Amino acid sequence: LPQGMTPIAPALRNILRTKGSQAHAGKKLLIFIATDGAPTNDQGQVDIQSLEYVIRKERNPQTTYISFLACTDDNDSVAYLSTWDKQMQNVDVIDDYQTEKQEVQRQRGYQFPFSYGDYIVKALLGAIDPYFDALDERPS
Repeated sequence: LPQGMTPIAPALRNILRTKGSQAHAGKKLLIFIATDGAPTNDQGQVDIQSLEYVIRKERNPQTTYISFLACTDDNDSVAYLSTWDKQMQNVDVIDDYQTEKQEVQRQRGYQFPFSYGDYIVKALLGAIDPYFDALDERPS
């Protein structure tokens, strides 16, 4: 089982500081964050609020896209990501292939084709293109 600290907020802040100038120069930035649980602070305590602050206040959602790859079967430890997927602009959350396929087909119908290639495309474009982000969500 994975263990230890998950200091996502300071790592993301550092990326935004070093690569954020490119986004201001008209270049867009896609950040992949693979996580096995809730983010922690420097003391190892769960600290979801700091990561949320960085994403909401220190990122330009028009130029910086974030895809979270949930690498755990413990849905409780990454439940905050599902909320952010629905609430935050240009943020997508993707699970493992089998789980993602089940979610897509639950929403789109069990005959909806969703290959491993489609999964890779969703992982790459989910935060950028609303069509791919919405594949695993109920159609409007």
